Amino acid sequence: MTDSYLDVPGDPVSLESLTVRKARQLAEFLHAEMHPWARLVDTLSGSGREDQNTVMFDVDVELSQERVYDIHPVERVAATFFPADEDWPETFALRKDFPAVPHRYITDTEFPRRLCLYEEPYVEEKTRWSVVSIVERIREWLRDTAAGTLHAEDQQLEQMLVGSRAVLILPFDIFSDDAANPTPLEIIHNSNPPCEDSFIAFRPPPAASQNRKVRFVVAAFVCPTAVPGAIRAVPTNLLELHQFCIASGFDLFENLRLRMSAWNDGAIFLDSNLVVVLGFPKARRAGSAVEGFEVWGFVTNDPVKKIGEALGLWQMRGLERGQLLGGTPSDQLLGMANLLPLNCVFNLSRAQASHINGTEPDSRNMMALGVGALGSQLVATLIRCGYGKWTFVDNDLLLPHNFARHELCHVAVGLPKANVMAMAANSILAEPSVDQAVIADVLSPGVAAEQLAAAFATADVIADFSASIEVSRHIGRDIDVKARRVAAFLNPRGSDLVVIAEDSAREFPLDSLEMQYYRELLVNEALERHLHPPEGRIRYARSCRDVSSRIPGDQVAMHAAIGSRALRRALYEADPRVDIWIGSEDLSSRHVSLRPSPVIECPVGDFQVITDQGFVDQIREFRRNKLPSETGGVLLGCWDLIRNLVYVVHSIASPIDSTERRTLYIRGSAGLKEAVDSAATRTAFMLRYVGEWHSHPDGFESEPSPDDMILWQWLNEKTRQDGFPPLMLIMGESGMTWCVGSAMKTVSNV
Repeated sequence: MTDSYLDVPGDPVSLESLTVRKARQLAEFLHAEMHPWARLVDTLSGSGREDQNTVMFDVDVELSQERVYDIHPVERVAATFFPADEDWPETFALRKDFPAVPHRYITDTEFPRRLCLYEEPYVEEKTRWSVVSIVERIREWLRDTAAGTLHAEDQQLEQMLVGSRAVLILPFDIFSDDAANPTPLEIIHNSNPPCEDSFIAFRPPPAASQNRKVRFVVAAFVCPTAVPGAIRAVPTNLLELHQFCIASGFDLFENLRLRMSAWNDGAIFLDSNLVVVLGFPKARRAGSAVEGFEVWGFVTNDPVKKIGEALGLWQMRGLERGQLLGGTPSDQLLGMANLLPLNCVFNLSRAQASHINGTEPDSRNMMALGVGALGSQLVATLIRCGYGKWTFVDNDLLLPHNFARHELCHVAVGLPKANVMAMAANSILAEPSVDQAVIADVLSPGVAAEQLAAAFATADVIADFSASIEVSRHIGRDIDVKARRVAAFLNPRGSDLVVIAEDSAREFPLDSLEMQYYRELLVNEALERHLHPPEGRIRYARSCRDVSSRIPGDQVAMHAAIGSRALRRALYEADPRVDIWIGSEDLSSRHVSLRPSPVIECPVGDFQVITDQGFVDQIREFRRNKLPSETGGVLLGCWDLIRNLVYVVHSIASPIDSTERRTLYIRGSAGLKEAVDSAATRTAFMLRYVGEWHSHPDGFESEPSPDDMILWQWLNEKTRQDGFPPLMLIMGESGMTWCVGSAMKTVSNV
């Protein structure tokens, strides 16, 4: 049986008469029989536009034995080209009974059926276009359509409608509005040539909607799940929109009638134009899971009172409406209710921001202490991930030099960092991410003390970005709330980033983890110069404290990006973390991750000795290596005489000139001063000499011997001269004894 074909608009012309370059190239290629599975049929010019050229040709199609759609071994197609060359050529199947398949455009007439060959934008592909490529694309499209495999399983679902590039930006929660009340909107139109026009919709403040005429009201509906088929042109009036919805299983007129008759907001909305927003859940096939959600907005040119009359809901008598009983929609009137169709997108909610960033939604109450250069950029990145509900605490003003590295811009100069950063952060997404700003010094809050205490009490996480040792010590030791503590800071040169996070149970307090970080600086050669000061500093005012380091802004931004992810990762886990990123001149970054050692706290008299299992293991290893002799050395750590704390972190091995016998140890001094000074310099003087330690051999307890008491007296005399209590540790076979001040404490089974 011979196939019948449709006529193609246009006048037949000779190949040489074609004026569109790409049309002529295709015709010449087919005429020369250079393609084994395609043959030229005719060339035409004119039609709707006199300058368009059409090439008709037959193609051979590779078909499998099982066909989902009735595609024939030979199909006739027509490709129409336009001189402007701004879009793909329009391609039509010419067989009279060509099936209604997916991936085609709906046109004004049923036939010929226009094929949707490309998903790529033409502007991205036009330089690679060739006569061979279009012939092969048509053959592949026909082959895969016949087999039902044209739409790949991993390919995004087709659009249901096309024809409008203008964008309507809607509130993200428009579908959750109360259907019993019309949702008032203000819509701002931006003409942005050469970009698409944009329409930004927002809900006016309640007082504004009461005091002035509402310009637009919204009726938003979620339609039944649809399986995309042929791509349709957007409806241009309410009747066409209703007919499209009926084909999708949704009765628009009936739902509009129910919605509008339920609106009980008096006459305030009657003079407002109606905006119909339709959401179409899309599935790959009937009964399968929803994979996409297509949203369209349709703005009417008529006020609600006129739409209600066309729907048969009421009749207007001046300013009053009279409800109709048994009224029905008027197709004639609704066909005259013209629409402006708009592509809908939603303002960015925190949940959607999280989804776009590929992160887990997290609404924990977060406190940011310090929103300076690092803190401001780090927090802004987290907010863009939809992460956290924030309280900002900072007592500084934004000064001109800050903007070289700050998230904010110079328009905020002279204003409090906390306040302005909160306003800026709340403008990042369509819903607020910052609950409050507290202008206060954490260490001396003054009049803000109650506000700060309330914020601490409700916080889930307290994040210290202040780069202040005292702030970290304060929130770690003095603030008695449940919140987990984290800290992020740069080294003095800004080359390295440090992120420290407590565990969720707070068994590894922030200050103890900080001490383990200092120990890592002593044992890791890659960190030898980590805390060395920068070579130059900038004075921005007259005070002796008004100095700032020379740190490139892009370096701060890089560390803020790393820090934001590191903080999220740390808080998703229950374990403590200490991470260091070491920057280099080639812009790479080396990651050093410590495995925190369990913290040990031991009350000794009026003092609290704070150490960890890693330190204890080091001392036990020193002792084991020298058995049966005694050994010892000096202790490195840090005193906090305000809180009566002593942190003991590390020990320098016994000097080589020490006397080490089975029941005697006399510490030598060879190289010891240099080693202690080096440790202090390497840790920015955070770790210093704090006391002495020695071991007892097997078979002896760790309690002090008479000779130990002589040493203790000597330590008391020497350390008191420096203003510190004496500290001595004795490590025995199965226990250890701490001596601090005038008290001692023995701990067994360490």
